[in-house]
Amino acid sequence: MPDSSHFEFRDINCPACGGDLHKFVGWRGGRAHHSGSGELTAIVRCIHCTHQYPNPMPFPKGNLDELYFDADKYFFGHDIEKKKENGLRMMRQFEERLGKKGRILDVGCGVGENLWAALQSGWQAEGVDPSSEFIRLGKERLGVSGRNCTLEEAGFCAESFDVIMMSSIIEHLYDPFMVLVEATKLLKNGGWLWLDAPNEDGLYMRLGNVYMALQRKDWVVVMAPTFPPYHVQGFNPSSIKTLVERSGLYVREINMIGAVCEQTGEKTLRKRAEYLAASAVNRLGRAFNSGTYMTIWAQKTV
Repeated sequence: MPDSSHFEFRDINCPACGGDLHKFVGWRGGRAHHSGSGELTAIVRCIHCTHQYPNPMPFPKGNLDELYFDADKYFFGHDIEKKKENGLRMMRQFEERLGKKGRILDVGCGVGENLWAALQSGWQAEGVDPSSEFIRLGKERLGVSGRNCTLEEAGFCAESFDVIMMSSIIEHLYDPFMVLVEATKLLKNGGWLWLDAPNEDGLYMRLGNVYMALQRKDWVVVMAPTFPPYHVQGFNPSSIKTLVERSGLYVREINMIGAVCEQTGEKTLRKRAEYLAASAVNRLGRAFNSGTYMTIWAQKTV
């Protein structure tokens, strides 16, 4: 796992709206983590759009291969066959909304389950991912060929895709606005952007922060700026809508999904009890449209 020498901490404006006013909400990582993972990082909330983010932001000093290098460990617990089935389901939804098959771009394609599903479904498909290992494993295990680069580096022509998907990627981006501006440029008029993101203002996260406060800890449970899975953006329905529409797209739908994961590290009765309580809280949150994850459908209109 990278140590503090792998990060350069720099002050930034809000990545969602560009605002320069924020308030401190708590610490994350290092002493502010149940297993001591990562580096101590301040989490703030934007006064303008309510987005949460680390500030100063821990930018990697090297390339992203230094963070996303062990695919089997990073994707531990992921069911590949289930992800392939989900990819096929997503392709049916894209075709239904678009009214036809077309050309799709998967940004942050990982080991390529969605690329595999697109090709199986008769679509033309491209994928990009900054991790060379993820791209290599996609070719070896699924026979798909993504590009080892960022979206900005790929050099795709403007208005060349009918659909762009960003599954579990927006929360990892250090400059999500610039990436979405590029995605907007690459979409055809009437084309769709689909993305998902953690809802860091979901009921589970809010009560988790209260739980920390009741223990007299100045910690928060949102994001993971300097340890896997390296989430550096803390969206909620309001801030993700602000970001997407700021980039030039129109948000059509935001839906709540998601479950909670068991804690890592040594198994204890306390952790088991906390997990069961968190699962119950999340079920309640989803019932009141305040779950742990969001899916967002946005469209490029003339």
